[in-house]
Amino acid sequence: MRKKRIAALFCAVSMAVMLAACTSEAPGKSSDDTKDSSQTKNENVKTPEEITIGVSFGQNVHPFFVAMQKGIEQACEDNHIKKCNILSSDSSLETQNSQIENLVTMGCDVILLNPYDSEGVVNAVSNAKNAGVGVFTMDVDCEGSTAFIASDNKEIGKMLAEYVKEQLGDKGKIAIIDGITVSSLKDRTEGFKEALEGSGIEIVAEQQTAHARDTALASAENILQANPDIDAFVGVNENSGMAILSAATSAKLNPLMTTVDATSENMTAIRDGKVAVGVSQDPYQMGYKAVEQAIAWCQGKSVDEFIEVPVEYMNIDNIQEFIDREKGYGVEVD
Repeated sequence: MRKKRIAALFCAVSMAVMLAACTSEAPGKSSDDTKDSSQTKNENVKTPEEITIGVSFGQNVHPFFVAMQKGIEQACEDNHIKKCNILSSDSSLETQNSQIENLVTMGCDVILLNPYDSEGVVNAVSNAKNAGVGVFTMDVDCEGSTAFIASDNKEIGKMLAEYVKEQLGDKGKIAIIDGITVSSLKDRTEGFKEALEGSGIEIVAEQQTAHARDTALASAENILQANPDIDAFVGVNENSGMAILSAATSAKLNPLMTTVDATSENMTAIRDGKVAVGVSQDPYQMGYKAVEQAIAWCQGKSVDEFIEVPVEYMNIDNIQEFIDREKGYGVEVD
């Protein structure tokens, strides 16, 4: 009888342990999908040599993402990461969602993600996190990411607006090509408009076509045809900035023009005095810091939900500094 009681007690204890194990959360998975550094911390401590990193770019042929990839590769080398799988979805949401799924299946501990579509990858990111994989977004964020490494895109928009206000004496008519399909462009647009509130500057034309060069060019041509007397024409990224420059050159007009990013075309246009100002991001550092944060998470450390990479004005006076910096990242400038 005594033996039966001991056996029953042992079974009860075993069941309790099994139930506790089944109800505990997977490492890195929080009880909700908000980015909370104390909740997204990975409890499985790994050495860098044991960590597997997966990368999915929305695209990787653009110089901005070439520099970002080089930052990732250098950070992996510096930190002794041996396993890093870098993929590009070539501007296909379906491809990127498949890549995220495949990187999880391959056993990646973390995924560094540059979303092609912020909303379109949410389910794939959620599934990855449910599998215990950390998802670190770069440049463009999405709901549910573990952490976001980027510039402050609202600040970029504000910087463009402050420059335009200063140059126009806080009055005049302007046009803007912006965008809302990805988080970075949406934030820049919001920051720009917020900084213009209360000024004497009027936005007489706006098109949300900055996501692609061809659509931005068509918009710029139409806007200049309808508003040849505007004082400034604002581009919030390279696509819109260079499309505006091309349209203005063809129309033989010279409004104050802006752009964003230290790409070869942008820096050449600023150096040659064709575009007044740009705001420089540092994609190399975005990639580098993303790897550093991923390692910290894999080693059980808390990570901040937003890791900011500083931005700066580029103008004709300091553009050579940015040209030299980007050449160090492998970006060729004519």
